[in-house]
Amino acid sequence: MSDAGDLRGTLGIGDDGAFGIRFERLLGHPPERVWAWITEPERLDRWLPGCAIDARVGGEARFDFGDEGTATGTVTEVVPPGRSGLLVHGWSWEGVPDSVVRWQLEEAPGGTRLTLVHRELVPEPAVDFAIGWHVMLDALALAADGEPTDTVWDSVEEIAGLYAVELRD
Repeated sequence: MSDAGDLRGTLGIGDDGAFGIRFERLLGHPPERVWAWITEPERLDRWLPGCAIDARVGGEARFDFGDEGTATGTVTEVVPPGRSGLLVHGWSWEGVPDSVVRWQLEEAPGGTRLTLVHRELVPEPAVDFAIGWHVMLDALALAADGEPTDTVWDSVEEIAGLYAVELRD
C-alpha cells in the first residue's frame, strides 16, 4: 500500500458550491471487480463488517459502526460498471444534516480509478468523516488485493494526524 499521505482526501468547497470530501484511489483491479467489493454483501463484509449497500435505486445503504454510530441512506443512482460505474446514496448520521456519497469507478491504466465524494456536509464533522473514509478505502484496497484488513483501524491515529490542521486553524 502507498504511504498514507499519498492517499489523503481533500476537504473544501466543490464546483457545486457544497462543502465536501474527495478521495481518488487507483486500485489494481478492473471496475467490475471493484464494484463487486463495494456492492456484494459477502465481499463488503470482509472490509467493512456490519455495513451493506443494496445497489439498486431505492435500495438502502447502511454503515453500522457500532458504538460510534450508524449512517443510513437511500441509493439514488446506479450505473453498474463497464468502463465506468456510479453509485450514489444518501448519508444520514444522527445530529448532522443529511449529505450525499458518490462512488465513481473509471477504467484506468493498471486498474480502476475510484473517486469517492462525500458532499453537502457541514464543516464540523467533515474531518472525522474524512478520517473514516480514508481508513475504509485503505481496507477496500487491502481486501481487493486479497490482504487481511483486521488491523487497518490500528492506523487511525496516524491517519488522523494527516487531517489535524484541516478546518481547525
